[in-house]
Amino acid sequence: REFLAEFIGTMILILLTCGISAEETLQIGPHKSWLTSSLGSGLAVLVAVCVSGHVSGAHINPAVTITFCLFSGFPVRKVPIYLAAQFMGAFTGAALLYTIIEPAITQFDHGQRHILGELGTAGIFGTYPPLYVGIASAVASEIIGTALLLLVIMTSGHPNNLPFRTAQGIMIAVGVMTICLGLGYTSGFSLNPARDLGPRLFTAVAGWGFEVFSVHHFYAFVPMLAPIFGAVLGGFIYTIFID
Repeated sequence: REFLAEFIGTMILILLTCGISAEETLQIGPHKSWLTSSLGSGLAVLVAVCVSGHVSGAHINPAVTITFCLFSGFPVRKVPIYLAAQFMGAFTGAALLYTIIEPAITQFDHGQRHILGELGTAGIFGTYPPLYVGIASAVASEIIGTALLLLVIMTSGHPNNLPFRTAQGIMIAVGVMTICLGLGYTSGFSLNPARDLGPRLFTAVAGWGFEVFSVHHFYAFVPMLAPIFGAVLGGFIYTIFID
């Protein structure tokens, strides 16, 4: 049941988050807004938490699972199960979205799948920072953002932190929105290795090619690894200074 809960929760998260990104990417005109992506991402997290939280705790993020294992007593034996469910759910969510919006993507890029540029559509699924943003800046953004996310998750769930503990899902959603608004534009906003790797792998096999992993100085490794370091940092800060 926990595997299915994490799988479904992560699938919903990716389906909605990437769907919001698709709406932003494929619309014509000057009305694209980072505010829409930020608010939508937070609400997508809230929906995913509501669906899977009562069964698995709604980690829906490998960085969260690893941090909970290190600092909150989450069983080591469950870590591979949760991680497998999260990555598989992310891939499936991206594939499901693609089956829905493929005609719109083809109309937009005329059937020629581009990763970046005016007709680039890989960013619907994976996270790609602006080309003028250096790798170091993106790494810092992902580490700091994920550390803040884990602080929100862990403090809002603390038994002494009423009334926030009774509305933890809402607090996490608000935290995601705020972090995205404040830091997300620099890195493309992942904070979740499964959120990026699952959809990115799907684009590699669905027509964009494996260049999705090497583009922008192999940026793909940033959202795979930096959120884990950031999450562990957030868990360490919580354990030492708050708990």
